[in-house]
Amino acid sequence: MPPREYELTVRQEPKQARMCGVGADRRPIDPPPIIQLRVIDPQTRQPPSPARLDADDSDPSYAHSFLQNPYYFMFASLAKPDDDTELHWLKDGKTRCTTGSVVSSLYHLKDTENRNEDAGFFVFPDLSVRTEGSYRLKLSLFEVVRSVSFCITHTPPHLLNFFPSNTVRHCKSIYSAPFYVYTAKKFPGMEGERELFITLPN
Repeated sequence: MPPREYELTVRQEPKQARMCGVGADRRPIDPPPIIQLRVIDPQTRQPPSPARLDADDSDPSYAHSFLQNPYYFMFASLAKPDDDTELHWLKDGKTRCTTGSVVSSLYHLKDTENRNEDAGFFVFPDLSVRTEGSYRLKLSLFEVVRSVSFCITHTPPHLLNFFPSNTVRHCKSIYSAPFYVYTAKKFPGMEGERELFITLPN
């Protein structure tokens, strides 16, 4: 069977952030990045029909939907705005450029902008940047697999600390739009509350 293909879409782009420094009060990237995952069926070349919450649990297509897969996760790293260079450490070589939660599990949610369909999203509500400047986020999809034969070559070395047996497979990466990180004095303030396009299933 052909390998699975993945479609990643940034549904909510980061726009701004206030630099948090080291040990200072921090603010998360605003608005929180939200990324949608769709898994392409290798036979039909189309995304599978969304799983419906009212579907029969005995239906294999429902039971094996990628939305129920607990092994997908996404890792967010900082990148330059004009090339694909990743930025992991400050100049001291000891402090990470980002702080907070850099990993998101896959959330099974309702997409209110698309007929309230079931969909899979990665959400980063607690991600901050330590230094001023213009950046993008590199958003990398991984899957925890059960066999070491699936060892990957694209896993960042610091992620291997969490999975020493190398049972993590890199699926795909995308980049966010550029956003700016301000100093505390220049920061224009967090945007007001916005209507979310995702909700929890009933």
